[in-house]
This record gives sequence, C-alpha cells and structure tokens, in this order.
Amino acid sequence: MSEPCSKRINPKQREFFNERAEIWDTITTHDAEKVAYIVSLLGLKGDERIMDVGTGTGVMIPFYEEKLTSGSILAVDYSEKMIEVAKKKFPEQEHPVVFQVADIYNLQLKPEFDLIICYSCFPHFPNQPLAVSHLATGLKAGGKLVVAHSASRDHINNVHVEAGKVVSTDFLPPMAELVVMMTAAGLQPVFQRDDEEYYVSIAFRP
Repeated sequence: MSEPCSKRINPKQREFFNERAEIWDTITTHDAEKVAYIVSLLGLKGDERIMDVGTGTGVMIPFYEEKLTSGSILAVDYSEKMIEVAKKKFPEQEHPVVFQVADIYNLQLKPEFDLIICYSCFPHFPNQPLAVSHLATGLKAGGKLVVAHSASRDHINNVHVEAGKVVSTDFLPPMAELVVMMTAAGLQPVFQRDDEEYYVSIAFRP
C-alpha cells in the first residue's frame, strides 16, 4: 500500500480539529444536493442502525434523519470539541442520535450496524487498511461500509496539502487501493464512483 495508508498516528491531528470546531461550519462547506445524492446511494429503508464515523459537527445527521423512521445513529468522532458542537446542533433528546467521543481504532465493535459510513474523514485515518478491517467487524450480514466525499480525490488531497503541516499528508487513496482494502476485510465492493465530482465506494458484508 502507499505511504498515506500506513503513516504513523499524528498526535497533533486531534488538536487541529479541536481548535477549529467552533468555526468549522463557517470554514467548510458541503453541497446539500451532492450530499443528498450520496445518501440516495445508501438505499436506506428507515429502520437502519447507522454509525456515522468522523461525524465532525454532524453534517450528515439531518440527511440520515430525513430517511429514518425507526432507525438510529451512533455519531463518533475523536475530537471532543467537534462532538460538543454537534450536540448543540442536534440534541440527543430531540434526535435519533447518540454521540460518542472515540478513536475508531479503540472502538469495541460487534456486528450490529446496517450502515457504517465515513463521510469526509477517511484521509485522516493513519492506518487506512486497519480502519477498514476494524469497521467491517461492526457490520451485520448485508451491512454496508461506505467511504464518501462530495468532491474529487484530487481536490480533497489538494485541500489537505494547503491546510497546513498537520494534515498535509492526509490523503484519499486511489480507488483501486480502497477496493483492495475492502475486499481484504471480507467485504464485497458493489459501487465505486471516482471522478471530478465524487469519491464514493460502497461494499457490503456477505
């Protein structure tokens, strides 16, 4: 695998996101139509148990919530400040979501999720193959693992290069490498889109 997939943990990465949490929604934008398109690919029926990995300030929560009837969301991020902002936006007592501050590599997972999605966060995982294999253990049979960005791989990687030293090597891998990771984790890739508008990969546990 390429170097971005195996680089060592960056101890300043969490600090980078904590420092920007309060202003994150003003310095980052997500095209609602493009995010809605990504959600449309998930085939949600309404009763799913969803893990939103790297939830940040909860960008995806209203898009899931619009589709859910009896389902629920576990929103995870290792930045406690990001979670604080997300909780203010989407109080747990008013939304079908539970927030958790955690490093995904330390999560104790069992096969209970219908969907585990990494939206706009995968480049920041220091060991991407390990992240895929670990998250895969949290899927039910038929459950989907999704890595998605509402922009191209080149655009995302360039943004990180320009964002400063702390995240300058946080890259999305070539799609072919991600497919290999998913296959190695025992998943069956079923959809890939890697173009000027999107980077989306979906695989399911047989």
